[in-house]
Amino acid sequence: MSKIKCGMNGFGRFGLHLLNYYLESANEKNFELAYINDEILDINQALDIIVHDQYVKIYNNFSVKIKDDYLIFNDNIKIKYSNEKSYEISWIGLPDIFLECTGRFTDADLARKFIVGDTKKVLISATSLNADKTLIFGFNHEDYNSNDDVISYGSCTVNAYIVLTDFINNLFSVKSSDVNVIHNVPEYQLKGGNIHTPGLPSVPILRKGCTLSIVAPKLLKYVSDNNFNVNYTLIPYTGVSIIDFRYSLEKKPTSKIWETIEEASLEGRLKGLYSVQEKDNGPSQHQNSKYSAILIKENSYIKEKDLYINAYFDNENSVNRFFDLTNFLSKILRD
Repeated sequence: MSKIKCGMNGFGRFGLHLLNYYLESANEKNFELAYINDEILDINQALDIIVHDQYVKIYNNFSVKIKDDYLIFNDNIKIKYSNEKSYEISWIGLPDIFLECTGRFTDADLARKFIVGDTKKVLISATSLNADKTLIFGFNHEDYNSNDDVISYGSCTVNAYIVLTDFINNLFSVKSSDVNVIHNVPEYQLKGGNIHTPGLPSVPILRKGCTLSIVAPKLLKYVSDNNFNVNYTLIPYTGVSIIDFRYSLEKKPTSKIWETIEEASLEGRLKGLYSVQEKDNGPSQHQNSKYSAILIKENSYIKEKDLYINAYFDNENSVNRFFDLTNFLSKILRD
């Protein structure tokens, strides 16, 4: 059976991770990543990143070379590469799904301009407040309908929060919740030095707004501006990020909640989305994790009817939920 063709626009950190996961998942995918475009990087610069990136080590498992305008992996996977302005891409209108990964076209009206020719859908790798629908894999992805042409996958924090929160709400009924995010900064964005990476200068700690605070109340009927808060802080650090959850619950949880969460992460609703770790062995072991969040049991606790959960998440690798959603939509379009 033929596969759905996809074209990716934007070959930054997210795009590099998406390429890696695509190459690793040859037996699972319902789509072919046929095209990549980046406005800044030409094909030789893209190749240099692929063979030298210290975190996304495609080169460990795949040989890569350039032939004409193609990146060729292990001599059998060919992806046409272009270095063109987004609205002037030579392959616009050829893929079934346009994967918008630049972070620049989050306005659905701008993204919709890519729906021409054979292109039926645009999937945005960021929050889009006016997308036809925001689909969170494992929560509401099956709510997709054929009229949804511009779709947002949410964000790294949205995917980390939504499914877990809905799972806990089904058990104990969430009265209120808070999220505290300590978020990394990609190495290329650091302007000066980084205390964790010798040779990189320091950037200030920065408190920012987070789209989770807008999206969560739209997706979860029991979450509102009155009972939900997000603290989001960028720090000069390039490793795995931290996310802490606090839930005030109607029903008092017991320590058995961890058995329930672990069972769900192994064989239930949370399978493939979350992992439970007994001990906190530091963030580095979770580099390139495919989970939306890794819940650390040692650092989590119950106080009266409040549940506190400490977790790590590799925010760049929330690309896995983007991949899952692409694969899901591809199956629907193909069948």
